[in-house]
Amino acid sequence: MFLRVLLRSLWCWGVLCAGVQAENNSSAELVGGASLRLVGGASRCAGTVELRRRGEWRRVDEPFKHWDQDDTAAVCRDVDCGSVVYGEYTAGFPQARVWRVKSNCVKKSAVSECISETFPSPSPSGLQVKCSDSVRLVSGSGLCSGSVQIWDGSWTGVCDGDLDQRGAEVLCRELDCGAPSLLQGALSPLGQTFHCEGHESALMDCPRSNSSTCSSGATVNLTCSEPIRLVGGASRCSGTVEVKHRGEWRRVEPSLFWQQQGTVGVCRDLGCGSAVYGEVRDGFPQSRVWNVLSNCVKTSSLRGCIYGSSSSSSEGLWVKCSG
Repeated sequence: MFLRVLLRSLWCWGVLCAGVQAENNSSAELVGGASLRLVGGASRCAGTVELRRRGEWRRVDEPFKHWDQDDTAAVCRDVDCGSVVYGEYTAGFPQARVWRVKSNCVKKSAVSECISETFPSPSPSGLQVKCSDSVRLVSGSGLCSGSVQIWDGSWTGVCDGDLDQRGAEVLCRELDCGAPSLLQGALSPLGQTFHCEGHESALMDCPRSNSSTCSSGATVNLTCSEPIRLVGGASRCSGTVEVKHRGEWRRVEPSLFWQQQGTVGVCRDLGCGSAVYGEVRDGFPQSRVWNVLSNCVKTSSLRGCIYGSSSSSSEGLWVKCSG
């Protein structure tokens, strides 16, 4: 135990640094004054991840290319933005020195605490992240569930009765999740704050009334369904696994050996009972697939474990649940 703590301390030593606020970028002060920001995106909550350390801004790189959506949630948290829309490892940037980050660390610690050392040579790689600007789900069991909060100068809860089914549909779609499956705390639409028609791209685009916010008391809790389906089987609970990510349905391709615990996670996400079996199969038509970290699915949603994509693959994951 002592050795593990010592190694962690040495690994994270020297991370903390003074920070500045960058105009037109989302920049947040982290532990000890270190700064994190998103640059080059369409809004303050989208762009390339950069961290200021030792007085220098550099891109952040994950050396094993296993940056998943749960890791992205940590970035959204640290820059004080909303929930995850997507995050991905990307090559093709100009060659430059970068800060190396250990993805396993950021799920529990600030990104600034998870920097090991600078990459020994210039790198063309970086992390692209998009978070929602003004809405988030907090303290839920995954990326698609939690208590609803909106940005109204600061993060504040949405009160009971202030969100109806149409508003929930808009919110779930904004966060790249499936349709709402559970909305707790929603009362009569006559008193709702958000008057959505259902076609809006963001909850804050909906007309609002009774703009009081919940600084305390009961707030709306929302569970969106996971954007996952099984196709080609005898029932909705068996078939080839597909996930909708960044607006596109694709097969998934596990990173390593697929284990039964991963199948348990898929059946859990679908609400399809117990796992019967799951296996990786070859022979599908060549197409783009989503890459999934196999071990991650044991404890996280399948969407939360996506770490990239392959341009062409004939593999896919076949799963059967009890139903």
